Amino acid sequence: MTGQTLLEGGPAQPFAGTAADLDELRLRSTELATRLGLAEEPFVIDDAAGTIQVRGVAGFVALGDSTIEIMPHVLRHDPGWRVSMLTMLTTVHHLEWVPRVDRGSRHAGLSDLLGMIVAGAMGRASSEGVPRTYVERTAVTPSIRGQVDAGRMWRRVVDPYSVDCRFSEFVADGPVTSALKWACAELAGAVQQPWLESELRAYADLFPEASRDLPPPSVMDGLQLTPQFGFLSEALDVARMLSMGPQNGTSGRADGPTRAFLWSTEKLFGDFVQEVAERAAKGAGFTAYRGSRARRLNDVNAAEGAVDTVVQSDSELVAVTVCAREYTEDLADELSIGLIAAGRELGASDIAIVFPASMGLRPGTQLRVREPGGPSMLHLLTVDPSGLGEHGGMARALNEFELDLSMVLTIAQRRPVGSRRLGGTA
Repeated sequence: MTGQTLLEGGPAQPFAGTAADLDELRLRSTELATRLGLAEEPFVIDDAAGTIQVRGVAGFVALGDSTIEIMPHVLRHDPGWRVSMLTMLTTVHHLEWVPRVDRGSRHAGLSDLLGMIVAGAMGRASSEGVPRTYVERTAVTPSIRGQVDAGRMWRRVVDPYSVDCRFSEFVADGPVTSALKWACAELAGAVQQPWLESELRAYADLFPEASRDLPPPSVMDGLQLTPQFGFLSEALDVARMLSMGPQNGTSGRADGPTRAFLWSTEKLFGDFVQEVAERAAKGAGFTAYRGSRARRLNDVNAAEGAVDTVVQSDSELVAVTVCAREYTEDLADELSIGLIAAGRELGASDIAIVFPASMGLRPGTQLRVREPGGPSMLHLLTVDPSGLGEHGGMARALNEFELDLSMVLTIAQRRPVGSRRLGGTA
């Protein structure tokens, strides 16, 4: 299987797969745009030049004879971007797993990295087992097992040498095993290493009494592991993470199912900033919450869509929007128009826009808002997800943003007379 890595939002690149793969990708692009709620198709295909370009998504998609791996634009400067992206995903989904790489997996592709985690757990499960439960069975046996099925006693007249019985069987037919088998089957069609594909397909056939269907979301959310089976936790989190996207489980060509595990980069970065803001605010002694809660303060339609996060102390409120695109002055001006209006209606002291870290924007940049009766200051902040996979990477991101939010609220408390305070007037 041919592998290719592309940069989301980057220049078009020659397609390394077959013509059949390119045709399949064209079909998948339309489908994925709908499933992910994208404004435009994620894959731009130039048939004349034989190139493809990716926009708005990150992850990987497995085609018939090739795999495309997509690096998010916000991690383009990160050598360990795969682990950093996995850390972003586990953070926004509130999973306990903290991704780490070792010497053997340092240069693995995104799908192979996930496959190694699941295969490692299933390899251990083949010797130590998986959670089991008692399941009621009925069967025709040559001797009595459990209880005789009284409702089927008439069959003894036809066949006196067999007995219809009802009994309990201690089997691995449970949601944990099913989720892991589903992950094995899905990843087997996406990994690039033949040995890993072979292992995953073999592990998908372990415990034949268990279903290979993914349990429903309500069951997946409530799965618990006892300490005895703690070694399955990372693999189970991988299964949870892969199951959370609306694009998963879609078959492609008849001669080989294809899988797409793609995430909207805009939503991924926005959700990650929200989690970082909530944790950083808690550490600094104030609160941060999603913008929809702002309607509790004032039922204003203008705030919907413009405000992603609200940062609040005892006396100040700052309305924040998040943008996954690279900072430019024109983009900041465009975003600030709706944000100023929403901030005014919410009674926000200041407003802020969070961008991915870039060389073109100095963190903590402040601009005076010239419109009277509204927010006094526009803060341009950054969150850098690069290096999240390194030791202490998440703590670094939290500490940096905690300092930024503390600075924003400190400045908001010193704004000039006549600007708005929470619950005050112009």
